[in-house]
Amino acid sequence: MNTRESHCYLLGGALHRCEATMDEARLVREARDGDEDAFADLVRRHSGGLHRAVARIVLDEEEAWDVVQMAFIKAWQRLDKYDSRWKFSTWLYRIGTNLAIDLIRSRASRLKAHKAGGEHQLRLVGGKQEAAERLEHHEVDGILRELVDVLTPQQRSAFILREVEDKETSEVAEILGCSAATVRNHVFQARKTLRREIQNRYPEFVPQSQRGRNEL
Repeated sequence: MNTRESHCYLLGGALHRCEATMDEARLVREARDGDEDAFADLVRRHSGGLHRAVARIVLDEEEAWDVVQMAFIKAWQRLDKYDSRWKFSTWLYRIGTNLAIDLIRSRASRLKAHKAGGEHQLRLVGGKQEAAERLEHHEVDGILRELVDVLTPQQRSAFILREVEDKETSEVAEILGCSAATVRNHVFQARKTLRREIQNRYPEFVPQSQRGRNEL
C-alpha cells in the first residue's frame, strides 16, 4: 500500500467511526423520545461487549447476563439523565461496572468459574511467556480466575477494563467515576498483587531472574 492509499485508508476508517458515532447519537436521541426500536438497536450493539467485560469482573457467565440485563433496564429508565458529552458506551459501561461491583460485594460464597482470558493475560502481570504457551486454554482460564479473585472489586474492574478490554485510562476513569491517577493506581496495585500471587502459587511462570521480587 503506497502513501496515498494509506492516507485514504486511514481517512476512510476515521469517516466510518464518525458515521457510527453520529448514528449512535441519533439512536440515543430517538430512544430518549420513547422509540423502543432505537433502544433495541443500542442493546444489540453493546450487549456482547458489555457482557464480556462484566463476565470477566464477576467471573460468572450467567450472572453477567443478569447484570447486563439490569444495566440496560437502568439505562432505559435513566436516558433523560444521559450526558451526550460522554460516549453512550462509556455511560453504559459505568452502569454495568457499578452493578458488577455491587454483585461482588454482596456475594456470600466463593465466585464460580468463568473464562477470564488467554495466555497473553499472564504476561500482562509478568508471567513467563514460554510456560504460559505450554498451557491448555482451560488451564490458563482456571489460573487467571483464581488469581483475579484476590483483587478488590475496584482493582479487578480497573485491571479488566484497562488491560484486558484495552480501554483508554481516561475512559476507564469515566466508567469507574474516579480520576485517571486512581485508575493507574488500581491497575498498578492489581498487577503487583497478581505478580505476587503468581510467584507464590505458580513460580514456574516467573522468569528465574525475577523470582522473589514483589515489585513490578
